[in-house]
Amino acid sequence: MKRMSTLLVAALLCLGLVACNQQQAPVNKIGIVDEAAAFKDNKVAQGAMDYLKEVGTPLQTKAEAAYKAMQENQTEDTVAAYKLAMGELQSVMGAEQQRVVGLVEAEFSKALEAYRAEKGLDVILSKQSVIAASDAIDITNDIVVAMDGMTVDFSKPEAPAAPEKVQTEEAAPEAPKAEESAAEKTAE
Repeated sequence: MKRMSTLLVAALLCLGLVACNQQQAPVNKIGIVDEAAAFKDNKVAQGAMDYLKEVGTPLQTKAEAAYKAMQENQTEDTVAAYKLAMGELQSVMGAEQQRVVGLVEAEFSKALEAYRAEKGLDVILSKQSVIAASDAIDITNDIVVAMDGMTVDFSKPEAPAAPEKVQTEEAAPEAPKAEESAAEKTAE
Protein backbone atom coordinates (compact mmCIF):
# COMPACT_ATOMS: atom_id res chain seq x y z
CA MET A 1 0.00 0.00 0.00
CA LYS A 2 2.81 2.33 0.89
CA ARG A 3 4.39 1.61 -2.45
CA MET A 4 1.10 2.37 -4.24
CA SER A 5 0.68 5.71 -2.52
CA THR A 6 4.29 6.65 -3.36
CA LEU A 7 3.67 5.81 -7.01
CA LEU A 8 0.43 7.77 -6.98
CA VAL A 9 2.14 10.84 -5.50
CA ALA A 10 4.97 10.53 -8.04
CA ALA A 11 2.45 10.29 -10.90
CA LEU A 12 0.61 13.36 -9.65
CA LEU A 13 3.88 15.28 -9.39
CA CYS A 14 4.78 14.28 -12.95
CA LEU A 15 1.38 15.37 -14.22
CA GLY A 16 1.77 18.66 -12.38
CA LEU A 17 5.18 19.26 -13.94
CA VAL A 18 3.89 18.39 -17.39
CA ALA A 19 0.96 20.77 -16.94
CA CYS A 20 3.28 23.58 -15.83
CA ASN A 21 5.56 23.12 -18.83
CA GLN A 22 2.74 23.47 -21.35
CA GLN A 23 2.65 26.90 -22.98
CA GLN A 24 -0.42 28.99 -22.55
CA ALA A 25 -2.31 29.67 -25.78
CA PRO A 26 -2.14 33.37 -26.67
CA VAL A 27 -5.26 35.31 -25.77
CA ASN A 28 -6.67 37.32 -28.66
CA LYS A 29 -8.13 40.67 -27.78
CA ILE A 30 -11.31 41.33 -29.71
CA GLY A 31 -13.69 44.25 -30.00
CA ILE A 32 -17.13 44.25 -31.55
CA VAL A 33 -18.76 47.32 -33.07
CA ASP A 34 -22.29 47.91 -34.32
CA GLU A 35 -21.27 49.64 -37.53
CA ALA A 36 -24.72 50.96 -38.37
CA ALA A 37 -25.15 52.63 -34.98
CA ALA A 38 -21.58 53.92 -34.72
CA PHE A 39 -21.62 55.22 -38.28
CA LYS A 40 -24.79 57.28 -37.92
CA ASP A 41 -24.97 58.26 -34.24
CA ASN A 42 -22.07 60.72 -34.08
CA LYS A 43 -21.30 64.38 -34.76
CA VAL A 44 -19.43 63.67 -38.00
CA ALA A 45 -22.46 61.91 -39.48
CA GLN A 46 -24.76 64.70 -38.26
CA GLY A 47 -22.45 67.26 -39.87
CA ALA A 48 -22.64 65.31 -43.12
CA MET A 49 -26.44 65.31 -43.01
CA ASP A 50 -26.51 69.05 -42.29
CA TYR A 51 -24.17 69.74 -45.19
CA LEU A 52 -26.22 67.64 -47.61
CA LYS A 53 -29.38 69.41 -46.50
CA GLU A 54 -27.72 72.79 -47.08
CA VAL A 55 -26.61 71.77 -50.58
CA GLY A 56 -29.93 70.13 -51.47
CA THR A 57 -32.37 72.77 -50.25
CA PRO A 58 -31.88 75.28 -53.11
CA LEU A 59 -31.94 72.48 -55.68
CA GLN A 60 -35.09 71.03 -54.12
CA THR A 61 -36.73 74.47 -54.13
CA LYS A 62 -35.84 74.95 -57.79
CA ALA A 63 -37.26 71.51 -58.71
CA GLU A 64 -40.46 72.18 -56.75
CA ALA A 65 -40.94 75.53 -58.50
CA ALA A 66 -40.42 73.89 -61.88
CA TYR A 67 -42.94 71.18 -60.96
CA LYS A 68 -45.48 73.77 -59.87
CA ALA A 69 -45.00 75.74 -63.11
CA MET A 70 -45.43 72.54 -65.10
CA GLN A 71 -48.64 71.71 -63.22
CA GLU A 72 -50.07 75.15 -63.88
CA ASN A 73 -49.23 75.25 -67.57
CA GLN A 74 -47.92 72.04 -69.07
CA THR A 75 -45.98 72.94 -72.19
CA GLU A 76 -42.82 71.55 -73.72
CA ASP A 77 -40.83 74.32 -72.06
CA THR A 78 -42.24 73.75 -68.56
CA VAL A 79 -41.82 69.96 -68.85
CA ALA A 80 -38.25 70.44 -70.08
CA ALA A 81 -37.51 72.90 -67.25
CA TYR A 82 -38.87 70.42 -64.69
CA LYS A 83 -36.83 67.54 -66.13
CA LEU A 84 -33.73 69.72 -66.15
CA ALA A 85 -34.26 70.79 -62.52
CA MET A 86 -34.87 67.20 -61.39
CA GLY A 87 -31.85 65.96 -63.33
CA GLU A 88 -29.67 68.59 -61.69
CA LEU A 89 -31.05 67.74 -58.24
CA GLN A 90 -30.44 64.03 -58.71
CA SER A 91 -26.99 64.31 -60.26
CA VAL A 92 -25.64 66.92 -57.85
CA MET A 93 -27.07 65.25 -54.76
CA GLY A 94 -26.01 61.78 -55.89
CA ALA A 95 -22.43 62.92 -56.40
CA GLU A 96 -22.36 64.89 -53.15
CA GLN A 97 -23.83 62.02 -51.14
CA GLN A 98 -21.23 59.66 -52.53
CA ARG A 99 -18.40 62.10 -51.79
CA VAL A 100 -19.62 62.88 -48.27
CA VAL A 101 -20.22 59.22 -47.36
CA GLY A 102 -16.68 58.50 -48.53
CA LEU A 103 -15.35 61.20 -46.18
CA VAL A 104 -17.35 59.81 -43.24
CA GLU A 105 -16.24 56.24 -44.01
CA ALA A 106 -12.60 57.36 -44.07
CA GLU A 107 -12.97 59.00 -40.65
CA PHE A 108 -14.81 55.93 -39.32
CA SER A 109 -11.94 53.70 -40.47
CA LYS A 110 -9.40 56.03 -38.84
CA ALA A 111 -11.35 55.93 -35.57
CA LEU A 112 -11.52 52.13 -35.63
CA GLU A 113 -7.81 51.72 -36.38
CA ALA A 114 -6.75 54.29 -33.77
CA TYR A 115 -8.93 52.61 -31.14
CA ARG A 116 -7.65 49.15 -32.08
CA ALA A 117 -4.02 50.27 -31.80
CA GLU A 118 -4.58 52.24 -28.57
CA LYS A 119 -6.36 49.38 -26.80
CA GLY A 120 -4.07 46.67 -28.19
CA LEU A 121 -6.90 44.80 -29.88
CA ASP A 122 -6.02 42.13 -32.40
CA VAL A 123 -9.26 42.47 -34.32
CA ILE A 124 -12.47 44.47 -34.42
CA LEU A 125 -15.48 42.60 -35.75
CA SER A 126 -18.81 43.83 -37.02
CA LYS A 127 -21.60 43.05 -34.59
CA GLN A 128 -23.80 42.06 -37.54
CA SER A 129 -21.46 39.17 -38.41
CA VAL A 130 -21.04 37.84 -34.86
CA ILE A 131 -23.44 35.15 -33.71
CA ALA A 132 -22.96 35.66 -29.97
CA ALA A 133 -20.67 37.78 -27.84
CA SER A 134 -20.36 39.35 -24.44
CA ASP A 135 -21.37 42.98 -24.07
CA ALA A 136 -18.00 43.49 -22.37
CA ILE A 137 -16.25 43.54 -25.77
CA ASP A 138 -18.78 45.85 -27.50
CA ILE A 139 -16.87 49.04 -28.35
CA THR A 140 -19.64 50.84 -30.24
CA ASN A 141 -20.01 53.67 -27.71
CA ASP A 142 -16.26 54.21 -27.62
CA ILE A 143 -16.16 54.56 -31.40
CA VAL A 144 -19.07 57.04 -31.32
CA VAL A 145 -17.14 59.11 -28.76
CA ALA A 146 -14.03 58.97 -30.96
CA MET A 147 -16.05 60.10 -34.00
CA ASP A 148 -17.59 62.92 -31.95
CA GLY A 149 -14.08 64.27 -31.37
CA MET A 150 -13.32 64.49 -35.10
CA THR A 151 -13.99 67.41 -37.40
CA VAL A 152 -14.52 67.05 -41.13
CA ASP A 153 -14.78 69.81 -43.72
CA PHE A 154 -17.53 68.68 -46.07
CA SER A 155 -17.39 71.73 -48.32
CA LYS A 156 -16.72 70.86 -51.91
CA PRO A 157 -13.12 71.53 -52.92
CA GLU A 158 -12.60 74.20 -55.53
CA ALA A 159 -12.12 72.89 -59.04
CA PRO A 160 -8.65 73.66 -60.37
CA ALA A 161 -8.61 76.63 -62.70
CA ALA A 162 -8.21 75.83 -66.37
CA PRO A 163 -4.77 76.81 -67.60
CA GLU A 164 -4.77 79.88 -69.79
CA LYS A 165 -3.52 79.44 -73.32
CA VAL A 166 -0.35 81.38 -73.80
CA GLN A 167 0.30 82.42 -77.36
CA THR A 168 4.02 82.63 -77.93
CA GLU A 169 3.98 83.53 -81.58
CA GLU A 170 1.67 85.73 -83.53
CA ALA A 171 -0.44 83.87 -86.00
CA ALA A 172 1.30 83.70 -89.35
CA PRO A 173 -0.70 84.85 -92.32
CA GLU A 174 -2.15 82.02 -94.32
CA ALA A 175 -0.17 80.95 -97.33
CA PRO A 176 -2.11 81.22 -100.56
CA LYS A 177 -3.67 77.99 -101.59
CA ALA A 178 -2.24 76.25 -104.64
CA GLU A 179 -5.55 76.44 -106.49
CA GLU A 180 -5.88 80.16 -105.90
CA SER A 181 -2.31 80.78 -107.08
CA ALA A 182 -2.87 78.86 -110.28
CA ALA A 183 -6.17 80.65 -110.93
CA GLU A 184 -4.53 84.03 -110.37
CA LYS A 185 -1.70 83.23 -112.83
CA THR A 186 -4.11 82.24 -115.59
CA ALA A 187 -6.18 85.34 -115.03
CA GLU A 188 -3.17 87.58 -115.62
